[in-house]
Amino acid sequence: MITIETILLIAGGYFAGSIPTGVVLSRLFSARDIRAEGSGNIGATNVYRVLGLKLGVLTLLGDVLKGVLPVLAARMLLSYDAGVAWVA
Repeated sequence: MITIETILLIAGGYFAGSIPTGVVLSRLFSARDIRAEGSGNIGATNVYRVLGLKLGVLTLLGDVLKGVLPVLAARMLLSYDAGVAWVA
């Protein structure tokens, strides 16, 4: 049975995944639009190539955490594996 906690965790995971980490970091730490340079991709590889190692690694870390944190929260808050699978 899907509980309100499961629904909120699914929504939270969805919204966390919708944050464009590469765009956010490129706007915070440079005046360059990552979508208009290099391959045009907002991922860690393009951020690394265009803006350097530090921002590339931060983008990768941010992208990984967007997937890991909702699943860890679901594992801690939900008592059934199917709910964790829904969040994942």
